[in-house]
Amino acid sequence: MNADELDHINQLLDYDVDLREKIKDQVTELDKKTRHLVGLLNKVHSTSPESIPALIESARPILRSCQNVTASLAAVIPENQFWRWKDQWSNSLRTAIFAASLVEFLSTGKLLSLTGASDILGNSLQVKNEWNSRLAIAAEDYLHGLISLCNELSRLAVNSVTLGNFDEPIRISLFVKDLFAGFSMLNLKNDTLRRRYDSLKYDIKKIEEEIQCWSQASASLNKLSDLYKDPAHADSVGRVNRLISAFPQDDTLPTEGYEAVKVIYKKMQVGLREIKTRTDTEIAMIDDALEQLSVLIALRKAPESEHPEKRNKRPRIASPSRGSTPGSTPFLGATKITVVPPKREATVPHIPFSRDPKARRDALQDQLPLQEGRKVAFHPTASKSSNGNNGDVDENTWILAVIVNSINQDKNRYIVQDAEPQENGQPGQTWPTTLRAIIPLPDPSAPPTDPSHLNGYRQYAPGSTVMALYPDTSCFYRAEVISSPQDSQSSGRLAASSKLIPTYKLKFEDDDDQEHAVAAQWVVEWPGQ
Repeated sequence: MNADELDHINQLLDYDVDLREKIKDQVTELDKKTRHLVGLLNKVHSTSPESIPALIESARPILRSCQNVTASLAAVIPENQFWRWKDQWSNSLRTAIFAASLVEFLSTGKLLSLTGASDILGNSLQVKNEWNSRLAIAAEDYLHGLISLCNELSRLAVNSVTLGNFDEPIRISLFVKDLFAGFSMLNLKNDTLRRRYDSLKYDIKKIEEEIQCWSQASASLNKLSDLYKDPAHADSVGRVNRLISAFPQDDTLPTEGYEAVKVIYKKMQVGLREIKTRTDTEIAMIDDALEQLSVLIALRKAPESEHPEKRNKRPRIASPSRGSTPGSTPFLGATKITVVPPKREATVPHIPFSRDPKARRDALQDQLPLQEGRKVAFHPTASKSSNGNNGDVDENTWILAVIVNSINQDKNRYIVQDAEPQENGQPGQTWPTTLRAIIPLPDPSAPPTDPSHLNGYRQYAPGSTVMALYPDTSCFYRAEVISSPQDSQSSGRLAASSKLIPTYKLKFEDDDDQEHAVAAQWVVEWPGQ
């Protein structure tokens, strides 16, 4: 290679570096506008229905200003190099498409087309001949923006009920279902797009849950309102009050005689029974309405709440000493239980972990519905942002939680509560969830023959990978089994006594090869398998 060729290569490299910087400057400017736009549109979750049109109008000038940036960006990009530089601005353009489609839905209730998005964001990026090979909205970027729209609308469906817009969840549900049907017709080749498309199913489920819960709560409140409007109750109370005033105040027999008193007494008895029956009905209806509203409140709070970061996590440097006793327990402590260890040759039912809802129900069928107070390992998920991300929650984050109740007596849906109190002293945070994010822990208080008892769970052999509660914390971590309860008993380290808690010796991941004794009731299958 001669000097001229080397100079030419250097010139090309310098040109690429300079071009990359120019593109980066324009993308940064587009980022600023889209962040401002998304922040403004985020107010829709706390804006009353009558104020939403004004909010949309305030967002339109920012949306139109994106045209200037896309025009400058198109002028910088060389001809026929759209696909080479496309990744530089894809995320920003997807956010802009999301914002434009949200404005369109809030304004008209309709879907923003690809051509419509091009008109709004770049004076018809798809039409201008001089831009065809420089800058355009790719179909996959448009689809990403629509998925982000669905994610945001599922959140809006919950918040709109709180703001008194009770028709909005139904409108959103119809829109998202139609959009999902359209996605179902596509043969998606892009892995990222296909994974995000899968999230639409959970958005639809979330919206349907909101509509179902609100419909039931609304029906309960309407029944209660109709009951109070019924004048029969006031008539019964007035009639009884008149009878009480006519009843003798002392032991003196009235002039009408004993028979008259007896008639008044019988009428009072009938009236009081009517009042008691009516009151019992009111109490039952109030309890039902409160239960429905509590579920609705839990669904309302869960998407907005942040995942607690300051948990009692396991120490990474100064872990508990090796000398922890076989009975060492997590922060909740452990009670003495009666356990009948299965024989080594016995076949213990294996409850495999699966993220598939049907497989989870089938595996746990004998234990369902999970009872109030049942301890579980729970996988919390942070609220989805406008771009579909799930925040900073690690996919292997599992915490100790307690079942509060089932949602509408559904064996698959529950309200769970963090077993660890919040920093302000209030009870732990609650989440609505499904069996997909729950691993029921063995229940030491259950009868030995019950499926939820420790005897109904498999025993893990040395070398197995499990998930266990790290001592003195409320978090579960991956661990390797060093010895099982049977190994400890057979080696003489633990006496075969029904009063002792079966204990595993475990070595937790990234824990300096330290060994810890953990009660078997806090050890379950590793969900990542």
